[in-house]
Amino acid sequence: MGARRIGKKPARQLPAAPGWLTRRLLGGALLLASVGGGLGLGLWRLAQPDTLPIRQVQVQGEFRYLQRPALYAALGELTQGGFFTVDVRALKQAAESLPWVESASVRRVWPDTLRIGIQEQIPLARWQAGGMVNRHGALVPVADTGGLAGLPLFSGPQGTAKMLAERYQQLSQALSGIGLGVTTLELSQRRAWRVELNNGTHLLLGRALSAAQLARFTAAYQTVLAKRLGQIRSVDLRYTNGFAVRWKAGDGEAGLG
Repeated sequence: MGARRIGKKPARQLPAAPGWLTRRLLGGALLLASVGGGLGLGLWRLAQPDTLPIRQVQVQGEFRYLQRPALYAALGELTQGGFFTVDVRALKQAAESLPWVESASVRRVWPDTLRIGIQEQIPLARWQAGGMVNRHGALVPVADTGGLAGLPLFSGPQGTAKMLAERYQQLSQALSGIGLGVTTLELSQRRAWRVELNNGTHLLLGRALSAAQLARFTAAYQTVLAKRLGQIRSVDLRYTNGFAVRWKAGDGEAGLG
């Protein structure tokens, strides 16, 4: 028998790519590189502050207490830059850092405008230690409360502004029907309430003031108390089934049920 030759088969040679295909692939690669470079250059250009610069800043909102110069000073250089580079989040935060600003919104308007919307704080009362209480019951440390002289005055321990706001709203709702309003609302360290009404009457309240207690007072005010208003020193509502009236000097005290 003849010997069988054992060994590796020679590697198969792949045919060379046609010249036109090689040229096309190379051209495509060069085109992609060119487009990518151009895109990168374009993005870089858009990121420059002098590209599409902001030329207008529109501020929208009704201002009664907020001073526009203070707002413009807070926004300052943050409005400088390009349409795509201006930091709208930083602008919003800068506006909302002002005590008289409750909330702010910032948006771009093509091609060169910033539109800033401002919701001003709505004050509910003055705070005796300084500042004001807003409509949500939050204590806001505004420096100038000269324009708030017509609002009621709140006084209480630290952290009780919201509690006073809630009690004030409860009282205002009950008293408005008989033409009365609250001018001073005080909460002591012992959680005792004292109220001065716009007719000079003082009310002493318990920790929990019920609708029934207020109803008894408003009914008695219309039938009895209003006629002797000048003689009343205070009305004590800290009773379950009635209240006590303390008269001015010489009139003593009378309980009403």
